[in-house]
Amino acid sequence: MKKRNPFITTITIAIFGMTIGLSSLLFTSCTSYTPTEKDLPVTTLTELQTAFPKAMYVEMTETATYAVKNAKGKVIGTVLLSSPYSDDINGFNGPTPLQIALDDNGKILEVRVLSNNETPNFLKRVVDAGFLESWNGLTAKEALNKEVDAVSGATYSSKGIQRSLKARLQAIN
Repeated sequence: MKKRNPFITTITIAIFGMTIGLSSLLFTSCTSYTPTEKDLPVTTLTELQTAFPKAMYVEMTETATYAVKNAKGKVIGTVLLSSPYSDDINGFNGPTPLQIALDDNGKILEVRVLSNNETPNFLKRVVDAGFLESWNGLTAKEALNKEVDAVSGATYSSKGIQRSLKARLQAIN
């Protein structure tokens, strides 16, 4: 049997221990990280304040879900992103990702379209028709059961938005 050099064994154990310690440190800092406004894949904190005037912080709680907190750290609502749940749903020109703001009772405050490849004129028709407000005040369950007529002249875009919204809301029920 080949004899091992005790110096090499000691160095190997030390390196292994440092690797475990560094991995633990990185994991701890990543799991307790609260994203800042510039890090959010959602609209800015200032834009979130249209739905949540007292919003000061947001914290990712699970996939595509953010807790919105006031200055005291109390959760005052939730923001849901439709992506990745609706990535395979297309409007007229591809996916139409959404941001859905829910109050602390789970009622929809606002639906906002995020960056997308929809034709601007079609999307403008959807917004101008008040289509995005169709679910305001509803719980997720109520919104899932509500059928909203597509906007004339923007049928594919409005149907894509409705299907994206429902795909995301189904993921929380």
